Amino acid sequence: MPPLGQDKRVTTEAAGSDGVEPQAVLSPLTIAAIFLVAVVNPGSDSADAVRGLCGDLAGLVRAVGFRDLEGYLSCVTGFGAAVWDRLAGPPRPAGLHPFREIMAGSRHAVATPGDLLFHIRASRMDLCFELATQIMARLGDVVTVVDEVHGFRYFDERDVIGFVDGTENPVGQAAFEAAIIGDEDPAFAGGSYVIVQKYLHDMDAWNALPTEEQEKIIGRTKLADIELDDAVKPSSAHNALTTITSGGREVKILRDNMPFGHVGADEYGTYFIGYARSPAVTEQMLLNMFVGRPEGNYDHLLDVSRAVTGNLFFVPSVPVLESLAEDEPAEATADAAADPAGPAPALADAGSPAPAGQPAGSGSLNIGSLRGVSQDG
Repeated sequence: MPPLGQDKRVTTEAAGSDGVEPQAVLSPLTIAAIFLVAVVNPGSDSADAVRGLCGDLAGLVRAVGFRDLEGYLSCVTGFGAAVWDRLAGPPRPAGLHPFREIMAGSRHAVATPGDLLFHIRASRMDLCFELATQIMARLGDVVTVVDEVHGFRYFDERDVIGFVDGTENPVGQAAFEAAIIGDEDPAFAGGSYVIVQKYLHDMDAWNALPTEEQEKIIGRTKLADIELDDAVKPSSAHNALTTITSGGREVKILRDNMPFGHVGADEYGTYFIGYARSPAVTEQMLLNMFVGRPEGNYDHLLDVSRAVTGNLFFVPSVPVLESLAEDEPAEATADAAADPAGPAPALADAGSPAPAGQPAGSGSLNIGSLRGVSQDG
């Protein structure tokens, strides 16, 4: 049966993509996942090996997935800004830049190395593990894995802190509109952006809090997963600070967070992964969490949770991914070399109208630059 009770996958045609096939960004949530983040080692041979894998990934997924046709195996592959220039050259996707760290008092959204993301999902961990093994067998020593997390379903879609995670995820056409690039960047239509962070939780500190206090921090009831009434929900609640509006509409991202842990190491965490048609949306959420809205009114979940990784990747459409295997990249322009981070996204204060003439959900929110954010909370 389909994972987590969903009737069918969101197909390209159902999402109205006009024939540009996205990667498996919109696949349903599963009970197992592996997140691999790797750095591509120096040398043209390393870049060539990665490009070669891009053309063969679909075949690897089919070969491994055929062992269990109801295993719902999928793999989403993302690329960091630096390696995109090595593999593809200009033009660069409009929103692609290195992850921007945020510092505010004792809270720190760190930026860590990462050129490649492989987000592998299935209804069985052995399928995820086999595909990860095959990918690494192809890449060998041309990459260095800098982070590997094995995520699992925890009871009824709960995080290890005991709350249901992802309740407000968009579905169907709304998910497509939230996560998949449209005609705002036509050369990369069908692609997506994904931000990942690995959070570690101080479970002793969290469990010492009364349930009522935990609920105010999250903004939902713990047992029933019902959103708290605005009359009692603090403005610093996690779900309040991560609600982004533009032009009177809420702008969503597509999350596929997974719990993970190592009991012997006393390590309990959440792997945050958020897909969006513009990274500006997720960046504003992080700014609200770490700095506050207004400044100082931060997410108190960060009193017991800390981010130990942070990366931004571009997820090309299937045709663009496969085309990476076909050609050497064009030489980078002088402008691209001078500013490897690319232009800062134009974002606006949450709740302010979209710029005149800008279609809703176009990916440009005008929320203010996050480049080099370093503030005291």
